[in-house]
Amino acid sequence: MPRRRNSLRDLATRSKTPGLAAANTGPASGRIVELDPGLVHDGGLADRLDVGQAEIATLSESLRNAGQKVPILVRPHPEKPGEYEIVAGRRRLAACHHAGINVRAEIQDLDDKSMVMGQAIENIAREDLTYIERAKLAARMVDEADISPADIDTAFSCGKTDRSRYLKIGRGVPDDILSFVGKAPGIGRPRWEKLVAHMATDETVLHRMRDALAAANTEGHSLGDSDARFSHLYEVALRSEPQVARKETPTPATREVRLPSHDRPVGTITRGGTGLQLAIRTDLKPGFLDWLAENGELLVVQMLREYESHRMIEDISAAVEEEKAKK
Repeated sequence: MPRRRNSLRDLATRSKTPGLAAANTGPASGRIVELDPGLVHDGGLADRLDVGQAEIATLSESLRNAGQKVPILVRPHPEKPGEYEIVAGRRRLAACHHAGINVRAEIQDLDDKSMVMGQAIENIAREDLTYIERAKLAARMVDEADISPADIDTAFSCGKTDRSRYLKIGRGVPDDILSFVGKAPGIGRPRWEKLVAHMATDETVLHRMRDALAAANTEGHSLGDSDARFSHLYEVALRSEPQVARKETPTPATREVRLPSHDRPVGTITRGGTGLQLAIRTDLKPGFLDWLAENGELLVVQMLREYESHRMIEDISAAVEEEKAKK
């Protein structure tokens, strides 16, 4: 906790807005106070995709019984003296409002950009945003709040590679699809990344997904929770379109086989509708074709093992990345 608070206070120190707190008749910046939830208004960027009333009701009951341990973060409202804008803690604010109790709040004098940065730092540090919520928040911070991409690294405690992934995925998933899916807590980066990449390379994917979405809405399909809704659209997106049979026979794809020790191709690999053919020049090495004819099965077995090892490494890497994204 101390590390997160220091980060937010550093933001407040660097972003002092002359007259912002002075124009507000409430408590001074930096204090923790109790406020009427009705005095705290929306601010910053929406960072959660779906917060159900059941979740708010459960949290409000907990606050009634155990009290509010962690204060929300607010700033003085720039236009309404004595009132505030929420920076972080929207669920706690909603739960206090639902419970009819005051909300404990820390007041910081933040300008608009630092308000958005503080919101991200607070929520990322709590580690309760799902991967797609983080990605969408990062994209909105850059595209709507004019936050520099480099500041995303600070707010999200990430490097350039992860920042690039956040922005690509956050920008790549349309709002209507995201609204249908929700926060998808069990879905990590690899599957979101694969979905976005598929949408970028196949222009029919988004149409199929929206058709499935419309069908689910009109037919009243019950797709369970958010993860189930993602899985439904994911399967639709990666499902191949039926190919129209062609009368003409497609030209097989052929490429040359080259070896570093030879100055010209030693053969060709041709892939057609019925399989793959490897053709080797007869003058490659004396006796090699005879040996290959007798031992070709050994080569196929070895290549299958290499392929299986490759796939296993890829699957393990994807699983590790997905587990990291969930944490």
